[in-house]
Amino acid sequence: MGLCSDINRCLICSDVEDVKFVINYDFPNCSEDYVHRIGRTGRASNTGTAYTFFTYANCNKARDLIGVLQEAQQEINPKLLALESMSTVGASGRGVLA
Repeated sequence: MGLCSDINRCLICSDVEDVKFVINYDFPNCSEDYVHRIGRTGRASNTGTAYTFFTYANCNKARDLIGVLQEAQQEINPKLLALESMSTVGASGRGVLA
């Protein structure tokens, strides 16, 4: 399934220059789609900021996200690290880490 296959989830499907912020209201199914979404802020040597809502229901994807952040030399929120440890225990549910 491509990034833009679900028009309801994809707000920016064409190349737009000078994107300052990307807000992911839901974490994508795989880290490759996450990188594609946030990459919109880094086109043509520009920089920007990406925000992603990451809930307890996403904890099984925490390890992949941490890997992406480490590779990009980004700061990792300790709450995300806590979610990673929860995923190995099999935690599930809904809620947002503040």
